[in-house]
Amino acid sequence: MEAATGYFRPGSSWLHRRHPTTKLLALVCLLVATFVLPPLGSVVLVIAVVAGAASAGLLVPLLRASRVGLVLLASILVVNGFFYPGARDILFGLGPVALTREGLEAGLTFAVRILVALEASLLFLFTTLADDLLEALVGRGVNPRLAYVVLAAMQLVPRLQSRAVAILEAQQARGLEVGGSLRRRFGTLVPLIGPLVLGTLIDVRERTFALEARGFGSGLPRTAYRIVADPAGDRLLRWLLVATMAVLLVYGLARAAGAA
Repeated sequence: MEAATGYFRPGSSWLHRRHPTTKLLALVCLLVATFVLPPLGSVVLVIAVVAGAASAGLLVPLLRASRVGLVLLASILVVNGFFYPGARDILFGLGPVALTREGLEAGLTFAVRILVALEASLLFLFTTLADDLLEALVGRGVNPRLAYVVLAAMQLVPRLQSRAVAILEAQQARGLEVGGSLRRRFGTLVPLIGPLVLGTLIDVRERTFALEARGFGSGLPRTAYRIVADPAGDRLLRWLLVATMAVLLVYGLARAAGAA
């Protein structure tokens, strides 16, 4: 069994067994659907993603990781609810600003769409090993440089988090206090930012040297040490996902033309 790396959670669920490109296409299909379908469709998609996470035994990790987006969702509701341009139906006033029905509806619609994108992306990261995705993309003819950009993006936040934790632990061992008031907590960010940025730049430099030493981007034929299984069911599912995206795009264009 694979070890937990980054956001990946080892497992043998039906989602873990799907081919990486199948899950990537499903993620893109969900993102297209949530911005094409009416608001009620986005609510259905949230329920579907949560149900998928529960069936894969990842409901608790998904809910925990989704908490980081609550502040963003709340800010979307506040900004749209109180400052939506052209809104006329006032629900109640609060000093110089007022909560409007149009703003609240727009905020809820956008917040639910962001929630779909957040939870679907997290579920993809939880069930997809970055190395498998890299090999699957390169095996499908994707430029290795582009595939590596996708891999680096998947690993960026976990690497920054682990590096930040290591820096804080080292500074605590030297007597830095990280608890206390909110002002003191913000003060701990100052000695954290410098080592974090410098360490990230050093890591990028070392990765560049390592890739050059391995002939990355040389254009020569490459061999893979990881073989990612691609059963017939996954290939059929990818075709269905492509067809679904085509239908969604046609529906979205027709809906936009009807509203114009």
